[in-house]
Amino acid sequence: MQYRGAEDLGPEQHITVRRTAAQELARRGLIGVLIYPAFILVLALATPIGNDYPVFSYLVLGIVLVTSAVRFLLHLYFQQVYEHSRKTWHVAYSLSVWLTALFSGIYAAEGIEHYGISWPAMIATVMIAGICAGALTSMCMALNTLRLYLLLMLLPSIIYSLMLEGNMRFSMSFALLAFLAYALVQARNVGREYWEALINSVRLNAETQKRLHSLTYNDPLTGLPNRELFQDRLRQAALDAKRRGHLVCVMSLGLDRFKNVNDTLGHHAGDLLLKDIAGRLEQTLREGDTISRLSGDTFALICPITTDSHHAAFVAHKLLEQLDSPFVIEDLELFITASVGIAVYPQDTTSPEQLLKNAEAAMFRIKKQGGSGYEYYKADVNTQAAERLKLESRLRPALERGEYVLHYQPKVELAAGRLAGFEALLRWCPPGSSPVPPNQFIPILEETGLIAPVGEWVLRAACRQNKLWQDSGLPPITMAVNLSARQFRDPGLAGLVERVLRETGLEAHWLELEITESMLMDHTPETAATLQRLNTMGVRLSIDDFGTGYSSLAYLKRLPISVLKIDREFVKDITSDSNDAAVVQAVIAMAHNLNLRVVAEGAETAEQISFLRDQNCDEMQGFFTSRPVPAADAQPILLDGHCKKIAGIAAAAAAGTRHLN
Repeated sequence: MQYRGAEDLGPEQHITVRRTAAQELARRGLIGVLIYPAFILVLALATPIGNDYPVFSYLVLGIVLVTSAVRFLLHLYFQQVYEHSRKTWHVAYSLSVWLTALFSGIYAAEGIEHYGISWPAMIATVMIAGICAGALTSMCMALNTLRLYLLLMLLPSIIYSLMLEGNMRFSMSFALLAFLAYALVQARNVGREYWEALINSVRLNAETQKRLHSLTYNDPLTGLPNRELFQDRLRQAALDAKRRGHLVCVMSLGLDRFKNVNDTLGHHAGDLLLKDIAGRLEQTLREGDTISRLSGDTFALICPITTDSHHAAFVAHKLLEQLDSPFVIEDLELFITASVGIAVYPQDTTSPEQLLKNAEAAMFRIKKQGGSGYEYYKADVNTQAAERLKLESRLRPALERGEYVLHYQPKVELAAGRLAGFEALLRWCPPGSSPVPPNQFIPILEETGLIAPVGEWVLRAACRQNKLWQDSGLPPITMAVNLSARQFRDPGLAGLVERVLRETGLEAHWLELEITESMLMDHTPETAATLQRLNTMGVRLSIDDFGTGYSSLAYLKRLPISVLKIDREFVKDITSDSNDAAVVQAVIAMAHNLNLRVVAEGAETAEQISFLRDQNCDEMQGFFTSRPVPAADAQPILLDGHCKKIAGIAAAAAAGTRHLN
């Protein structure tokens, strides 16, 4: 093809163009199947030609009917004939068209020869001109066929008009000759427009199909194969390995703490980082390997190997090495680590789908251990993952079903054993089974985002219970509620607390919100403003698990903190470990210098209580006084208002002091 745009087409697209043009030629030619027999019948029945030349009329009509039938059959059986032989199809079509044109042109010219410039000749001439004009569009895709067709239709009339007597013969022959010249020029123009439009359409369609294929099977950000294409190639790799007796290793690579990049630098920076990471990982590929981006920060690799599954460890090491050097994103150097899980076909499973799941399970296990490494899949990993998935599916409807309850653990003043308040602790009691330990379901709530609605429910239920106790005449106490990291980062936290207090009727100074030290390590100006607003409302703020965050203590001056809660890890051995004792002493002294109250968590023995009292610790919370209990069991504790065991220790200490005096 020499038309514009044809050079951009590939071999398959050239075939598509020719085939489409031929099919369109056959389809448009169906009009002629009806027009030509009608044309002959009109001339034969409506003019004297049919009466004067009956045999010739029938002959022409028969030929036209036969050629029309051939064209109809060529359209009807286009698939079979064209696919069998394109050349045969074009020859058959062209011959049928040319025969129709030749005999139709001769038949019309007979009228001009025998009747001169009369109405029968005019009818024939006008009809021929109209048919030729229609052929410019119906046959423009077959230019050579169209040119000969026009000549066969018009030349007989031009020749016969020259044989007429009188001056009109030149006028008529010139008019027909001019029309023929015009038709030939237009045939070329219309043909060029058709072919260029068709070529452009096929090219655009090919580009669209290519883009659709890319969108369907490739990750739009990195250009790597997506999960669907990856799984298709994994199935093919498994079939090849089964046939050859080889192995296939699948590696799932998850970036460690990638969420921090999105949260601090924004998703645009995260996208740039992912593209750079994808480029580096591609450099580790051998021929036959496939690397894919499965989801946000998770990549996967198919690595066909021969017989040694330990080769996968070498590949995993290379993948991790690619991430060792820093990434420069928006003029910042970022250091990224990753966790790689490895599963081997057919050792771990013969199912390609399960193979990927096994690799992902091994990868998540590495992440739980701190990340930055690789590990082969072990059978117990899937058992844990299945149990976790089952637990998650039961957690999702738990809030709507009312399966959550609050238990309350008292906080007691160490000086005299007086009740200082309660901490509300979430418990999950699925119907028909025993309560699920908090350390099993709360991490899932946080990872799935369910902690947001559940945390709001905890806040509202704790405030409502405290107000209920106050309204029943019990002594007012402070209710402490733990905040999750997601709640802490929520810019609407202060508004939520204000709304809950208003709805429940609880005064703000009877509410204490506990946040962990690790949350404060990542605090932003926005979260600092939220804490200031809560403090202005009258809500007390405490730091839970103090001493485990390894952070700067500067925030104790900048943020409106009222209470420090010493982590139980430091309290449990204070009577036997001098290091823990020193840490607790230092924290208590520092907190008092900053006018902060101190609560010791996890105190379980009288010796621990005595030590804490001697260090002037303000409050304690632990099994020594009470385990977390339901509201009904917490009410008697509140009614009593004192812990007799601590009061006894305080009294004994006071008596000892008097005795010494």
